[in-house]
Amino acid sequence: MADFPNLRAARIGALVAMTCMGIAAAGCGSSSTSTGSGGSSSTPSASASQASGTAHVAYAASLAFLNEKIVGPAFATASGLKYSGTAGPSDGLESEIASKEITPDAFEAVGGDNITPLFPKFTKWYVQYATTSIVLAYNPKGKYASQFKAIASGAKPIADLFPLLETPGLKLGRTDPNTDPQGRAFIYMLELAQMKYHLPSSTVTKIIGSPIASAQSSQIFAEASLDSTLQSGQLDAASAYLSQAKQLHLSYITLPSAINLGDSADATAYHNASITITGNVTKHGSPLTIDITVIDNSATGSKFVAYVLSPAGLALHKQGGYTLLKPTLTGSGAPASVTSELGS
Repeated sequence: MADFPNLRAARIGALVAMTCMGIAAAGCGSSSTSTGSGGSSSTPSASASQASGTAHVAYAASLAFLNEKIVGPAFATASGLKYSGTAGPSDGLESEIASKEITPDAFEAVGGDNITPLFPKFTKWYVQYATTSIVLAYNPKGKYASQFKAIASGAKPIADLFPLLETPGLKLGRTDPNTDPQGRAFIYMLELAQMKYHLPSSTVTKIIGSPIASAQSSQIFAEASLDSTLQSGQLDAASAYLSQAKQLHLSYITLPSAINLGDSADATAYHNASITITGNVTKHGSPLTIDITVIDNSATGSKFVAYVLSPAGLALHKQGGYTLLKPTLTGSGAPASVTSELGS
């Protein structure tokens, strides 16, 4: 895998560049990104990162702009340390950490279930601090734009969205449900909508257009390229997180809390949606929370996590379109610098 570091760096760079165009008001400066595994470009170990004064952070790709252009630089300014980020699907990053393919100081995932597999070898805790929801983004200049706009404005009911998505020839984009929480969330949303609106039992498979857990569908894109593909006009619609849609100024349809996986009050209902992914593992719908931990008790990782959970760090996440939650610790062994930011 000698070319893996360059591929990952290119992936992050493309995502950040694309997002910069979407958030002109925030401005785009320079920042460094770590590059995963392979040769001398691999992410340093915890002890090496402490010596160099760099916090290496692995994070869900939906956090790319926020981390690379806002939170990372703000952390560096506040702490005097350097920041380096590695973006990817939460499941994939968890696997890479477990296999020691990458060795970050901190890990941010969508869903705590992408951190708990690392217990107790790499960490024994995580903090949940924000949430987002799933939306349907669409091309405002596309063939179906007027119909999407009517649903987005409330002129037509949300229930009309799902027959529309079944339209032959409509180009839909989503991410791989086997490796990415967003890919699963989109399918959970469809399943919940099928139940809520009493849609035909074939609704989900007709929209997906392939076996539900297939990674080979023409609808599947890397999260880092999905939104830019929609913006370029190559897709009519795509899954997205609300935070991404706001940051990129995408046209999107807000979905009811009963199906958008964004409300903890609906957690029990969300659990009714499920998908069996690679490895014959069954996953269930749950609120789309953002969770963070330190890997291998890294000192620089602890400083980064403490900053994210500080009033300043949380304010940046709110600015980035996330709904803040009271930071809640799961597990034990979190350092004092982190627990001191949890409040009473």
